[in-house]
Amino acid sequence: MTDLVTKHGHRGAWGSNLQFMLTCIGYAIGLGNIWRFPGLAYENGGGAFLVPYLICSFFFGLPMIYMELSLGQFSRSGPGVVFGRLMPASQGVGWGMITVITLIALYYNVIIAWVLIYLFIIVTGNSNFWSTCTNEWNTISCTSSLEDDRCSLKLLGTEGGAQFFNGSCIITNGTRLNVTEILKSLNATPSSPAEEFFEGYVLEMSNGITDFVGFNVRVTIALALAWSITALCLARGVKWIGRISLFTATFPYIIIVIMFIRSISLVGARSGIDYYLLKPDFTSIFNPQTWRNAATQVCYSMSVGLGAILSLSSYNSFSHNCFKDAVIISACDSFMSVFGGVVVFSVLGFLAESMDREITDVVQSGTGLAFVAYPEAMSRMPLPWLWSLLFFVMLFILGISSQFGLSEVMCTAICDICPRLRRYRHYVVFCVCGSLFAIGLIMCTHAGIYYFQLIDTYCASFSLMVIILGELLVVAYYYGVSNFIEDIRMMIGYPKNRFSAIFGPSGYYLRIIWLFFAPFLVSVILVFALKEQIEFKLTRGRGFRTYVYPEWASLIGWFLSCLSLMCIPVFLYYNYNKLRQTKRNWKELFRVQKKWPSYNRINSGKMGENKMSSLRRDEICPSDLKAEEAWQMPAEVFRHVEELNTDLSNSKF
Repeated sequence: MTDLVTKHGHRGAWGSNLQFMLTCIGYAIGLGNIWRFPGLAYENGGGAFLVPYLICSFFFGLPMIYMELSLGQFSRSGPGVVFGRLMPASQGVGWGMITVITLIALYYNVIIAWVLIYLFIIVTGNSNFWSTCTNEWNTISCTSSLEDDRCSLKLLGTEGGAQFFNGSCIITNGTRLNVTEILKSLNATPSSPAEEFFEGYVLEMSNGITDFVGFNVRVTIALALAWSITALCLARGVKWIGRISLFTATFPYIIIVIMFIRSISLVGARSGIDYYLLKPDFTSIFNPQTWRNAATQVCYSMSVGLGAILSLSSYNSFSHNCFKDAVIISACDSFMSVFGGVVVFSVLGFLAESMDREITDVVQSGTGLAFVAYPEAMSRMPLPWLWSLLFFVMLFILGISSQFGLSEVMCTAICDICPRLRRYRHYVVFCVCGSLFAIGLIMCTHAGIYYFQLIDTYCASFSLMVIILGELLVVAYYYGVSNFIEDIRMMIGYPKNRFSAIFGPSGYYLRIIWLFFAPFLVSVILVFALKEQIEFKLTRGRGFRTYVYPEWASLIGWFLSCLSLMCIPVFLYYNYNKLRQTKRNWKELFRVQKKWPSYNRINSGKMGENKMSSLRRDEICPSDLKAEEAWQMPAEVFRHVEELNTDLSNSKF
């Protein structure tokens, strides 16, 4: 029996508050902080982008993280149950979160599988695979200044005077071949050794989404290993995950500091940092698109609306101050994005310098940065194997710690809807991970990268904005922000001074954002995201190697986008049908349910000391917590009865 389950079959708890916070940090800080934020900042005014990004983090990211932390901690349930208890008509919002995060978990472990392949290549002493053009997977398009230098040293004993092309060394006598024009005449596009290693060796990429050919054995084995690691760690319960997080949430920071010290000393690093931060274009601040990109990045980077933070906080003690956690999580996430960007652009500046190219020609984001540009740059450093090892170890730790959070949502949801399974949680974990591995095998074929890109592009597009908007409407409007604030005060207590009354855990700052700013911002992002997806044409590659996805692939993408939204009407009908079968009024769909911890308070319309003492303790805080810990309610609760009655009289329930 895991530590997650007591002898009564109740939920367990974290080993310590520190373990919970580090697990959340490990989940929130993922691969996107390293490979998405720097490119986004570069495209949106460089250092000037930090202004809208940090503002959106404070006025949107932090409040939304705190909302989800509070929902999970107060209800001690995952997203599949929380919204059904708040309002049965909204249960589909929670299951929409679960659907989106399941799709993300599906392809996220594929990235970890690729990282494992790179790590295996490095530890077996073959890190030169992505720095040479003489391997069996290389094509005529492979070009590299390193290969040119090797040819010159081999034929002439000095740098310059010879050039590598089509697997051979050619003496140019000072006249450099225009490889780009030669390849253009052959309908080909120049590619780097790192690019061809990734596509030809790691992916064994076919020519199109319908060209399956067969399974890629390397990726299949690596994916099985990634899911095995995930399952074994999750099966031990949240205390075990918490212990692991002491390493996974801290070690990447050590690596990034080491890489920072090394990268800023590289030739060309200053030019890279200039492009990233030191030459800001402040005119971009007045561009609405910049603000939209900043808000979208905050949303994805802090995993707002995915339900993972909510699920993880459901194992907290009832009186834990999760507001402090929200502040620390959002601060660490922002710091890692900005600081990691300095490291990335220092290395890209070095790469541009060593290739005698403009930095605009080498800047990439996403998988192109992690698996092409960065390995290419490290292959040109002294001790390339060491820096490659540190980089991919960091990627693995960042990825697997995020994967724990992604997968935990599904396991929590299943155990919440069927509490009897809590005793057998390890079986639930193995079934979930095994099922996702089986589905993910489609990304282990030679056409796998096309399906990976399809899911990555569509699974959390405009649909995630709809879910976040639904979350805000349910909590702030239908349930009532006053009710929600009072729930928070039951856990954390009342403000102790004027500052905390405005900016504290139940301050007016949060009320205003949840009621007005956040819904408006998400609505604007939703409109832009929907417009963008309607006009979007999915492609892969560049130049003559550009592949345009067929129309039916776009239809599958739209289906994936709408799959999570389908949960809303499906669960609405399910709950309506359940009420009809029990001959209950359909209006119950829009009322707080009895299993919501503060149901008695909300339905009483008033609450005094006697009412508080008459509430069942196991309704306020589940019985697997110690009674003395669970019932240490702040004294301020009883000294603010009149204020509370005023708040409740204005609520919808």
